Amino acid sequence: MKKVWYAVAILVFAYPFLAVGYKLIIEESFTTWGLYFLILAGLVTGIVLALRSKPVDTKPSKPAWEEALNQRQ
Repeated sequence: MKKVWYAVAILVFAYPFLAVGYKLIIEESFTTWGLYFLILAGLVTGIVLALRSKPVDTKPSKPAWEEALNQRQ
């Protein structure tokens, strides 16, 4: 059931982009919609790469200026 909602979310996200692409294909030149689809391919590539990256586990540390303030007191 989770994959169905995942697919629905992707379709809802993609709908505006697909609608604009459809209008460009019908009304504009080859160069315009070709450029649009290159930009769209870059967006999709960025999303896929972002989803593949894993978060880095880092421990929070105090900034240097805070340590300096603590030493003055």
